[in-house]
Amino acid sequence: MSSAKELHNQAMDAAESALWERRRGNLDAAAPLFEQALKGELAAIAELEKTGPVDELTYSILHRSAGTLALDCREFRLAEELAAKVLARGPHPEIAWELRELLEQIYFQWGLGQQGVELSEDEIQLSLMGREVGFGLVNAEELLGRVQHSSQLLYRIAERRAGRSFRESGQPAREIRDGYQPFLSAVKSGSFRATLKLGQPAGQLSFPGMAAAAEVVDEFIDLLHLAARSRMDEIAERVPDLAYRRNFLALAKKLAPDGRRIQQVNFRVGRAGEERSVEITKPAAEFPAPPVEAAPSGESEAVELRGLLRYANATQSQKNQIRIMDSDRKSHTIEVPAGMMNDIVRPMWDTLVVVEGRQQAGRILLQDIWPAAEEAEEEGEIYL
Repeated sequence: MSSAKELHNQAMDAAESALWERRRGNLDAAAPLFEQALKGELAAIAELEKTGPVDELTYSILHRSAGTLALDCREFRLAEELAAKVLARGPHPEIAWELRELLEQIYFQWGLGQQGVELSEDEIQLSLMGREVGFGLVNAEELLGRVQHSSQLLYRIAERRAGRSFRESGQPAREIRDGYQPFLSAVKSGSFRATLKLGQPAGQLSFPGMAAAAEVVDEFIDLLHLAARSRMDEIAERVPDLAYRRNFLALAKKLAPDGRRIQQVNFRVGRAGEERSVEITKPAAEFPAPPVEAAPSGESEAVELRGLLRYANATQSQKNQIRIMDSDRKSHTIEVPAGMMNDIVRPMWDTLVVVEGRQQAGRILLQDIWPAAEEAEEEGEIYL
């Protein structure tokens, strides 16, 4: 008979294979491997218990591992039992903290399907998990910002599927606004869940060439799934237009967790009696950056600037330029590529920002932009 250590090592080998398949997006291949790993870890626990008095640290680690695998297998009640069993024994404080975090993840994912909520094909449930989320409470900026960016992304998908050229300014056309208008339902407490529903005024006919709302929602989930796994080739195939692709990648980064205040963002939809979801745990900093055009000479240099966004030129000749004033009151002119100005740059007008770009042929081309860290002001940097 195999020892507990041998069974545990076999389980970890299966779990590693399952994680590799899941990272590649092969969920059908990952599922049986997770089940195999869970059975192996449970067998290791049973074997350890047969040997008489157990080493508490080993016992706790095996249960934590088995609980995590049960969560991967969506065996929520089993995962809860495994974590609670060890917590009741008073484990080492570090293991206890990890088990409490595991319980939070269990209740977060378990709760998604336990509220009696049935999603229609044009609804998306947005869930947040992290330090800024409590029972029925959430940092308003974290929730409302993601609702806004989700709505922008849904509109962009609808415009692209309708064959529209990328809109660099202004609001979506009336038929797009009316056909895919997002409505926000009452939020659900716990891990904090809200539902976005796409709808249109009653009795209004859809314009020719416009995709069904359900198709827009499906593509929303598909593209976020690819972005969360950095599958850039597949994104480029799905979104060949560079402006739309750049816009999508920039908005996807804004939807992702920051890794501190928010640890997980989940989108879930109903489809043909089943559910589809994408769980984003990768921090925004690790998301792929929006692509920039290569310099004609092929030579460019990475630059990073921090300063006050004081200028976004709306004139026809220079409408793609912004200016950043740094702490030395020096002004830097930056060119904004197609797809970034309206949804990404303009909302940060008159705020402290960090700009990443490529300097080439005497100009700086923006690649990414985000609000500067709050520590900047604490360090004594002053912007007037």
